[in-house]
Amino acid sequence: MRVGDTMSKALTYVSTRNKQEPSDFYTAILQGIASDGGLLVPDFDLPQLSLKELMDLEYHQLASTILKGFVPKDGHLLIEGACKSAYGGSLFPKEVVPVKKAGDIFVAELFQGPTAAFKDMALTLLPHLMTLSLKVKKEARDVMILAATSGDTGKAALEGFKDVEGTSIKVFYPSDGVSAIQKQQMITQEGKNVEVIGIDGNFDDAQTAVKQAFNDASIKAVSKAHQIFLSSANSINIGRLLPQIVYYFYTYLSLVKRKEIQLHDEVDFCIPSGNFGNALAGFIAKKMGLPVHKFICSSNKNNILTDFFTTGRYDANREFYKTNAPAMDILISSNLERLVWFLSDHNGDQVNQYMTKLKEDGIYEVDPAVFDQIKQYFAAGYASETEVLLAIKDMYEQTGYLLDTHTATGYHVIKKYREESQDSLPVILLATASPYKFPEAVYEALSQNKADEYEAIKKLHDLTHIEIPAPLIDLDQREIRFKEVIKKETIIDFVKEKMTQK
Repeated sequence: MRVGDTMSKALTYVSTRNKQEPSDFYTAILQGIASDGGLLVPDFDLPQLSLKELMDLEYHQLASTILKGFVPKDGHLLIEGACKSAYGGSLFPKEVVPVKKAGDIFVAELFQGPTAAFKDMALTLLPHLMTLSLKVKKEARDVMILAATSGDTGKAALEGFKDVEGTSIKVFYPSDGVSAIQKQQMITQEGKNVEVIGIDGNFDDAQTAVKQAFNDASIKAVSKAHQIFLSSANSINIGRLLPQIVYYFYTYLSLVKRKEIQLHDEVDFCIPSGNFGNALAGFIAKKMGLPVHKFICSSNKNNILTDFFTTGRYDANREFYKTNAPAMDILISSNLERLVWFLSDHNGDQVNQYMTKLKEDGIYEVDPAVFDQIKQYFAAGYASETEVLLAIKDMYEQTGYLLDTHTATGYHVIKKYREESQDSLPVILLATASPYKFPEAVYEALSQNKADEYEAIKKLHDLTHIEIPAPLIDLDQREIRFKEVIKKETIIDFVKEKMTQK
């Protein structure tokens, strides 16, 4: 199937757990999560793209071409407009995703957007997808967006939904589990429809509560009474996931245009990941025709994904660590459920069994046939906090390229993977954030000295002369708007209370 071809099946979306009736694209965007607690996935043959036809497209054109394969024909013009608004204006530089060569690794910088983190790549588009879906469905109710964050999703979602008519957004973050810069970005967020709430738990607690909220009977009663419906800005929303497919094609084609590789040559991608959405988008890109040999998934000390890709067992019964790569401090990787659904031949009943076992026992193990496929597509590894710092130092000293702490896990894992596998294919490392988002750790890695976050930004700049992203300049001077911290057990009650205030 080539670009623009008609699908053989209707473009319907189903739950990974097979307990919800199929829905259309617009309903899937607005719903966020399936009514049975599963995640919505495309129940049709994925569009097959011609790489040659994509070669000369600008980023926003590439995005609309890819996304049209997931949207009914009557929405194609709307998608073109949405992608142009998100990627073709002033929110990103002309080169939306610069690809830098650092030694023998290609680094794709996904942090050129308004919050200096890769979540911008999807969250600048999601509000447009949400508003066009509201129009198509003639939805008169107000939308309340709920989001849990380990750091970057929160700010990017707040920025994306700021002052969007007919919406409000509530972001929950672990009060002691994000970097100082990430926290400052969130609690100083402007916008009349935004709210940021700290919780006395970790990201998994916030994410679990947000997912529960969608199917909580008492919340459903309050939302009905006050004409509000809930949606999500987390990657549980299919509208967060689909835009991430685009930068895989874009970075690959960038290397072709630069003659670093030939069209149709295979490459590896290395993806630092906690919640797995970033990596899952790559898997979907491969299924759409992108020539990828291996996805190398990197973790921090919370190495639950590494263990899963190594053993086929997902075991959440382990100690939770707060690390110098806090956006990856996650033990419940929601998007892994979608991967298991794809690799289980779309067997929602089987996925439901796995997820029930995870909820009840904190562990599940995929069937041998599924694990064989996992090994075919994925490799994995992790970096300790010390290894993260050493990776930053090594990359900078060897190439002059400065990594953030999360991307540094990827650099460490690439080196180890290449030694063990003898795989010498070109590798693209997805850089997930500016190093200035985690300045204390990055500065310590280079200098072996400690400094507080704002002093570290200055010292890091003095040391490297690398430009500070505009969103982070004078961050400490901005007014703090949100100070509330609540107990994790009260999130559901908090959401209900906010609904009654509308």
